[in-house]
Amino acid sequence: MTGDSASDIGKIERGSGLTVWRQIAANLEQAIRRGDYKPGTQLPTEKQLARQFGVNRHTVRQAMNRLAEHGLVSIEQGRGMFVAESSLDYALGPRTRFTENLLTRQKKPMRELIFAETVPAPGDIARALGIPTGAPVWQLETRNRADDKPVSVSSHYFTVDRFPDMPELFRRAGSITGAMKLGGVADYSRRTTRIAAKLISASDARLLQLPRTRPVLVSETVNVDPRGKPVEFVRARFAADHITLSIEYLA
Repeated sequence: MTGDSASDIGKIERGSGLTVWRQIAANLEQAIRRGDYKPGTQLPTEKQLARQFGVNRHTVRQAMNRLAEHGLVSIEQGRGMFVAESSLDYALGPRTRFTENLLTRQKKPMRELIFAETVPAPGDIARALGIPTGAPVWQLETRNRADDKPVSVSSHYFTVDRFPDMPELFRRAGSITGAMKLGGVADYSRRTTRIAAKLISASDARLLQLPRTRPVLVSETVNVDPRGKPVEFVRARFAADHITLSIEYLA
């Protein structure tokens, strides 16, 4: 079944005691679960579904929002509605690298720079980097994709003293690891990682193409050089629908 056909989705029964939008959501869920729509497949448009069920588009939108809340579909602004794909297993270990992680899973990685600016280090970031509160740090905001699908947004913090030209290094290298190598840090590893679930912010929802009702997994990491000196603090927000974080332990 393609996004141009909605004839086999099902019917609604008015006066059944179940609201119309809930019936629509149930019919669509059944169609998805029995395989009429494969993961990643585009669903019929709101207009097509409204015509199919004989309702207005607002009613269809209520049904689609419910399916999105349950993680069955994703609603992408300007593109349409898609059946949710299976989540990507993203391993977190002492030497996690975004590019290597995705290539290992046969995914095409891409990290784009949203903005870069110097900011006074907040207390938590200053403590993580071992610098005074308010000391200048670079903040690099990146959006990270797997096979052209946004999977995370990351805030990277570096001390200006150690990496005075970090934005330029990133532009030259195209990656955080490459930028740090150009800046004199040939290797680094994770010292700590904290993970929590939070509601998505408006800006992250736009960058990750998710509705505001979706949660994100927030990972806060301190990376250190071979001498154990902090070189980076990262606050990454992963689309919970698209990513499963797995922790790797050393033997």
